[in-house]
Amino acid sequence: MKSYTETDQQLHRLCQIIAKANRTFVPKKDDDSHTNLYFDSLGNRIFGRWITGDDGEFIFTLNLNNQQIEILNTAYELIGEVKTITKALSEIEKEIEAFLPNIKLNPSGFSKKLHYEIPSYAFTNDLVQFIEPEKISEWKRYRRIANNACSLLMGHAQSWEEIRIWPHHFDTGIYLTLSTKLGVGFGLAMQDEMVGAPYFYMSAYTPNGAIEYQNLPKGKEWKWKLEENWKGAILSLSKFQGKAEQEQEQMLHNFLLESFEWFAKQK
Repeated sequence: MKSYTETDQQLHRLCQIIAKANRTFVPKKDDDSHTNLYFDSLGNRIFGRWITGDDGEFIFTLNLNNQQIEILNTAYELIGEVKTITKALSEIEKEIEAFLPNIKLNPSGFSKKLHYEIPSYAFTNDLVQFIEPEKISEWKRYRRIANNACSLLMGHAQSWEEIRIWPHHFDTGIYLTLSTKLGVGFGLAMQDEMVGAPYFYMSAYTPNGAIEYQNLPKGKEWKWKLEENWKGAILSLSKFQGKAEQEQEQMLHNFLLESFEWFAKQK
């Protein structure tokens, strides 16, 4: 999973520029959802959110083919682009800032520091480098699986929410409210210290935090993680290594069904 994780981290850093556009121009939401993103498998882009300005509506995107920041209008026409390769993030931001008046957006505050911090990666202060197409393809494959898994779970739960990438932790995820007593979060997380590899997760929340993790089902490929600051079920992407796509799919379906149906009983 090393190459996937490296790509994850590089895209995480680059997408903070889109998060800044969202933060600056999209009406604020208490849950911070105005800053989040979407992986568009069909169009091969990472989208921000639609921005309404004096000159119409626009959306900031990262084109995964050429890896440049592109601004589209509602006809999906390219109205602005900023190349990223061999540039510092600060240089990219300055170019975007200079372009914003062309589409009648006030650049004030765009380059302001975000209200959260992402991890410091080995390349954090380096110039942006082009990510090889095979590495992008691998990243897209797993994020497409995550999008599909979110859709499957929503259909099973008969609960519908946006599938988004949260720029702080860069996880593809959903949060489903099953009742006034229970909400369930599911998604694909980046590699972290808790797991040591990228992983699917499922966790649940109640107003009083009273979920008792007892009589837990045992998954063949997935497991429970009961930490002080986080409790839930995880399926590490490392379990996918060396498995055929059909086996990977069945592994993920088992995880979704078995963990969700245990959580659903906790209402």
